[in-house]
Amino acid sequence: MPSPRKTRSLTVAHGEIDASDKTTSLLLPNRDHGPWLPFERFAETMTTSRTKLGRHSHQAEEVVIYLVEGEVDHMDDSGRREGLTPGSVAVLTAHEEISHDLEMLKGKRARWLSVVVRLPWHTEPPPTTIQIKTAGDATEESDGTVQKPVVGPLARADGSSGLEFTDIEFARQATAFFRIGRDRRAVAYVLDGSGMIDDVPLKSGSGALLENMSAVAIGGAPGYRIVLAAVPIPAQHEDPPDAAPRRVK
Repeated sequence: MPSPRKTRSLTVAHGEIDASDKTTSLLLPNRDHGPWLPFERFAETMTTSRTKLGRHSHQAEEVVIYLVEGEVDHMDDSGRREGLTPGSVAVLTAHEEISHDLEMLKGKRARWLSVVVRLPWHTEPPPTTIQIKTAGDATEESDGTVQKPVVGPLARADGSSGLEFTDIEFARQATAFFRIGRDRRAVAYVLDGSGMIDDVPLKSGSGALLENMSAVAIGGAPGYRIVLAAVPIPAQHEDPPDAAPRRVK
């Protein structure tokens, strides 16, 4: 007999201040929701010029940093410095261990999203790389939204995890439909304003965890800005006993 179809799942999640970093609001993981694999972390950070974050490392993860407001410098482990401005995206594909840092600029504030996704197991793993790109051009759609591809096949930056990341703003009162796929998990996170996701109200700083959904309806008005990040659910694979512990900072 065919296996029963899994039901659609939408779970509301609220950002929670990171106990180790007061500038960061954690959507995942927090007290209510642990890592939601392949998503290991989803967070929003707002800093001033005095903020110091410190260098940290990643391994067996793909990291996306999307600058929403302000300016900040990205430093990789070779010492290369690159400036990030609104719309900049950094993608770290860390099969092997790699470290990086974000350094604040004098007199500048910054706001960004960070998404950490566990890399799927590969017999021939992808190379360890760092991409610094600009999000794709914003396109006003007939459904009343302005969409900007950040990571994925339609964007300038692409990764090895299969992550597709889109920045969505509403130019008028509208409801738009976005394809996800039942073989993917997705996070919808509200950057500004308030609106609806599948008739569930959400406001800035909160989000929805979406699973077993072929598509999702997002409704809002001018001022509503939301990001939608979806990633394939890989086949189950156990880490080897000697695998390095994962860090999700």
